[in-house]
Amino acid sequence: MSFDLYLQRFKSGGSAEVSRTEVLAVLRRHTQVAADRFGFYLVDFPDGSSVEFSAKGLEDEESFTGCAFLVRGFSQSIVDFVFDVAKTGDMVILNAQGTGDASNPVAILTDTSQAKNLPTEGLPNPVICESGKHLSELLGVGYQHWREFRDQVTGDR
Repeated sequence: MSFDLYLQRFKSGGSAEVSRTEVLAVLRRHTQVAADRFGFYLVDFPDGSSVEFSAKGLEDEESFTGCAFLVRGFSQSIVDFVFDVAKTGDMVILNAQGTGDASNPVAILTDTSQAKNLPTEGLPNPVICESGKHLSELLGVGYQHWREFRDQVTGDR
């Protein structure tokens, strides 16, 4: 069970290709480990946290319009990495656990220009995010709710 964040690049309301070279450079600042055969990378950080990064197509000729982070623990290192990948790839962060209001957004933009390229339906009240620290604040409420639910389901209360 994970707290899932999806990153997607949009143009004229639809998916658009992401610069592989730039996103791969961000990834390589954190790990040299290759993806498994399904396009998953396990990224470990010096603070002891880690995240599963799904980026099928990042290192080959397949279409690459977005990626995902399967978060099982929350740290500023992970959130900074998510923000850096999103900002570098001109991608919108889609918070799967979001409710669509300002305290728990679904669509988190890394640049104001992304708003004009969003689909016309399904992404209510997009919020602009300016940094990893800001992203941590935007995800905090949703992560806390997810963690409480996870602990209840797994009996870790």
